[in-house]
Amino acid sequence: MVTLSFYRASLAVTGLLLSNLALAQHQAGTGLRGQYYQGMKFEKLVLTRSDTTIDFNWTVGPNGSHFVSPGPGVPGESFSVRWIGHIYAPTTGTYTFQIATDDGMRVWVGGKKILDSWNNQSVTTSSAQLQMDAGGYYALRVEYYQAGRDSRALVAWQLPNTTTGPQPIPSTSLYQNLPDNVLLLVEAAPPKPTVARAPVAGAVPTAPLPTKPSTPTPKPSSTTPATARRRRAETRPTRPSDSAPPVVAADTTATPLPDLSALNKGAAITLPNLYFIQSTATLLPASRPVLNALARTLRAQPALKLEIAGHTDNVGEAALNLRLSEQRARVVRQYLVQQGIDSVRLTARGYGSAKPVADNQDVQQRPRNRRVEVIVQ
Repeated sequence: MVTLSFYRASLAVTGLLLSNLALAQHQAGTGLRGQYYQGMKFEKLVLTRSDTTIDFNWTVGPNGSHFVSPGPGVPGESFSVRWIGHIYAPTTGTYTFQIATDDGMRVWVGGKKILDSWNNQSVTTSSAQLQMDAGGYYALRVEYYQAGRDSRALVAWQLPNTTTGPQPIPSTSLYQNLPDNVLLLVEAAPPKPTVARAPVAGAVPTAPLPTKPSTPTPKPSSTTPATARRRRAETRPTRPSDSAPPVVAADTTATPLPDLSALNKGAAITLPNLYFIQSTATLLPASRPVLNALARTLRAQPALKLEIAGHTDNVGEAALNLRLSEQRARVVRQYLVQQGIDSVRLTARGYGSAKPVADNQDVQQRPRNRRVEVIVQ
C-alpha cells in the first residue's frame, strides 16, 4: 500500500533531482519584459519591449531641465512601468535586494512583496534580504511610476557572502520566459531557521489545506471524524487524476492543446496531464508541459482571456471539495502569471463537485470529474 510517508520521501527525492537538473541545464537569460504605460496608474499600455536590466535615469540636463521619454509613445513625465519575468539564483544564501527610485517602486520575488516604496519622492534607496536556493527560478515583478520632474529606477542585488555591495541585476540572471527545460520553479520566503523547506516545482497554494502532506498529523485525542476520514483516504493508493510518478524527466516536449482562438465564448477544455499531490493543490513536475504549452498559447494570442475552473468528484465533504477546487484553480492561474501572462486575462474559480462530466457512482468514470478546465471568456 502507498502511504503518506512514501509521498513525502518521493517529494524530497524529486526536489533533489530537480535542483541538480536546474543547475546542470542553466541557460543565460536576456532580461525582462517591460510594459510602459501613459499615466501613473498603468492606465494605457503604449510600449512593450525587452529590458536587459532595471537601471534607468530618464532625467538629463542641468537641474533636471529635460526629461527623456523612456520610449516611443511614453511621455517624459507621468508614466508607469511594469517589468515581469523570472530571476535565477546562482548560489544558495541570503540575497540583499536594493532599489533606488524617484518616484515610486515595489518589488515582488517568488510571489512575495519584498520592497514597497510607493510614494512621490526624490531618489530614495530601500533594501531587503531574501533567502534563495541555488538553481531556483523565482517569479519577478517590478512596478514603477514617475509623477514629475526627476526620474530614477534601479533594482540591484548583492549575492550571498560577497562584499562588493549591491549591483544592477545582470541580464544573464533575468528571463522574460523560462527555458523549456527548467524544472525548479520555487516560491520565495524569508529565512525561517526553525522551518525546513524543500524546493518543489510549480506554485503552492496561499492557504494550504489541513491535509497538506507537510502538516503534522493531529494527535488521536484531537482527531475529528472528518479529519480521520481524510487521513484514511490519503493512505490509499494515489488516484490517477490526482498524482503522477514523483520523479520525471526534463520537460523537452510540448503538450498539444486545441486551438483556443477557434472556440466560441463559454467553450471549456479540460487540461490534460495535470497532476497534483492527492487532496492538495500542490502541482507535481509532470504538470509543467501542459501549463507551458498553455502559456505559449496565451502569449501567441494576446486578446485571449480565460476562466480557470477547478472541479472535484463528490467523494468527501462538499465544503472541502469546493475549497480544494478553488485552490487548484488559483494555483494554475498563479503558474501562468509567473510565466508572464497578464493576471487581468485570467480568472480562477472552483466549482467543487457541482458540475460532473461523468457518473460519480461509477468508480471507473469518477476520475473524469477531478479536473481543471479553461473556459474562453
